[in-house]
Amino acid sequence: MIVSVVNTKGGVSKTTTSVFLANELALREPDREIILADLDKQGSATEWADRAQDNGDPFPFRVEVSNIKRLPRLAQSDAEAAIIIDTPPGDSTVIQNAIEASDFVIVPTQAAGLDLSRVWETLPAITTQMYAVLITSARLNTKLLNDTIATLEDQGISRFDTIVPLREHIRTAYGFRPPHDGAYADVLNEMLEALKEGVE
Repeated sequence: MIVSVVNTKGGVSKTTTSVFLANELALREPDREIILADLDKQGSATEWADRAQDNGDPFPFRVEVSNIKRLPRLAQSDAEAAIIIDTPPGDSTVIQNAIEASDFVIVPTQAAGLDLSRVWETLPAITTQMYAVLITSARLNTKLLNDTIATLEDQGISRFDTIVPLREHIRTAYGFRPPHDGAYADVLNEMLEALKEGVE
């Protein structure tokens, strides 16, 4: 299983989503090999993993600095392994290669006009892969969130039913192994169910 987390815009929780999702999968399947491939030149996921290790709270999965040349090698690794690809903003070549290597594509966005506009720029690159937009850092029960959901539904855009709310424990997790998070656990459930249905 290969999952890429993509958006042409930065600051929409791509790295946070990648790390929390990998952590939830490790909690669910502790014996499975899980690799987070860090394709972002900023190396935020790698730095997060290094700091967690230094703080005595290491990730239960492997983080590998990677690039588009190494993606085929990752894709040919153990078929039972789960690979989550954290991508950079703005680099269309890396984003396209990550998407093409994936079984499922997550497009995180915040409930804001500029962020949502970049979703429209990202979606044309997703041609045959299963995908869903994930609303992150959301302030629940707000007009902005409701308008964002309505816009996605009006356009027929696939989205997760789960909304990841703005939470302190998510914002302060950097440098440590993420805590269990119910919203990201639900995102994982939705994704795995979609992949299962896609195979059947």
